[in-house]
Amino acid sequence: MKTALIPKFEHVVARKERSKLILRRKITVLLMLFIALILSGCTENITDIVTKEKIKVIENPDSSLKKVKVRTDGMLSEVGYSHPHPFGMGNEVLVDLKYYEQHNISRGDIVVFKTKNKKDQDTDIARVVGLPGETVRIKKGQVYINDNKLDAFYGNDTPSNNSDSWNAVTLKENEYYILADVRWRGFNDSQTAGAFLKHEVLGKVVGYENPGIFQK
Repeated sequence: MKTALIPKFEHVVARKERSKLILRRKITVLLMLFIALILSGCTENITDIVTKEKIKVIENPDSSLKKVKVRTDGMLSEVGYSHPHPFGMGNEVLVDLKYYEQHNISRGDIVVFKTKNKKDQDTDIARVVGLPGETVRIKKGQVYINDNKLDAFYGNDTPSNNSDSWNAVTLKENEYYILADVRWRGFNDSQTAGAFLKHEVLGKVVGYENPGIFQK
C-alpha cells in the first residue's frame, strides 16, 4: 500500500509545481504589461467623431441667424470646400448668437469670439479645442489635451510641423482654448491671447449661404 501511494504523491507534487510555474509566468507577463504602460506614458488619443469637417450650406437661412463677415483667414483650411471657400476673407458665415444659451460649448465648435486688445477688430472666428479643467499643449502644430493627442481633423496643422509649439495652458472654470485651423494665421486666438472666458464666446458658426450669393 505504501509503495502504491508514492507515485500518487509525486504526481500531486508535480502538479502543484506546474501550477506555481504557470502563476509565476502570469505575474511576470502582467508586470511587463504594467511597465510598458508606464514607459508609454499611458497615453490615449482623444477623438472627435461628432464634428463635421465642413459647415453646411443653408438655403434661405432663418432671420435669427446673423451674417458675420470673415476678417482673417485662420479657418481657410483644405477640407474640401468648393470655390469660394466660406472662410475666405470678405465672405460671410451664419452665426447663431443664442446657441450657447441652451447648449454647452463643445470641442470642435467653430465660434465667433471677442478679441483681446485689438482696437481695429473686435471679433474673430476660430475653433474650440480645449475645455474647462483641461491642460492644452501644442507641439509642432499638434494639439495635446492632458498629454493625450487630439486625433481629429483639426488636431494637427501639418504645415506648421516645424514651427508652432506652445507651452501648456491649464484652463480654469469657464475657460476655453480657441485655435484657428491654420495655426500661423490665428492672429487673435489662444496662441497669443490665452484662454477665453465663456462670455467672450459670442456664438456658434452653423453654416453659410449658397457660395454663389456671398456679399463682397
